Amino acid sequence: MWSHFPSKKRAKDEAEKPFWISYADLMTAMMMLFLVVMAFSLIIITNPAPENAHEDEVKKLCLQIKAEAEKITGVTVDCDNDKRVDFGAQALFENNKFILSNETKVKLRQFVPVVYQVVNQDKNNSLLKQVIIEGYSSQVGSYLHNLQLSMRRAESVLCSLFEQPLENEIPLTDEYKAMIRDLFLVGGYSFNNSEGKTDEQMRRVEFKLKFFGYGEKKPEIKPVSITDFGRCQ
Repeated sequence: MWSHFPSKKRAKDEAEKPFWISYADLMTAMMMLFLVVMAFSLIIITNPAPENAHEDEVKKLCLQIKAEAEKITGVTVDCDNDKRVDFGAQALFENNKFILSNETKVKLRQFVPVVYQVVNQDKNNSLLKQVIIEGYSSQVGSYLHNLQLSMRRAESVLCSLFEQPLENEIPLTDEYKAMIRDLFLVGGYSFNNSEGKTDEQMRRVEFKLKFFGYGEKKPEIKPVSITDFGRCQ
């Protein structure tokens, strides 16, 4: 009596047969893959990441500040690297001094309405975070002395923004002064960032524009009624 069993050899042979796809089907599959990749690429290009959109808005606002600020003689604004406002030779100090000329004080005060105007265009007030007044010194003298000197130079600039206007100068309003109080900070940096500069060029002040990062929210600050901003000693 014979029993019928499936042929194991035949099943093994069928399993080992290679699967071949036709050349036409292969080209079709590659074309579909190409179309999928292109579709995703177009989505990314036409719908940039929100981080990139935020950076574009920051760059746009900085360029607006640059366009207005550079109408002031001797002022340049760098929106590509550190986003700094350079007042050039008019913001240099004599050795071991932190006093500004009246002419320089006027130029510094002219920069305030520029910031105020541009900030007001940002309806959500969510881009410009701070304007840091950075003071610098040369490498002549001790480190701690120069650090204090740098700070006093930055303080001198901030104080000059609240001084009484000179004859024929348009005074800063209380709205401008309130913005200075809320946005402008003082920093002392000694002789940092001195590469390629002479001792005379190191004795300077610069403004650094600091912007909110993507997703960073401005803290809520209760409005304060100011009747007297005080006076620097």
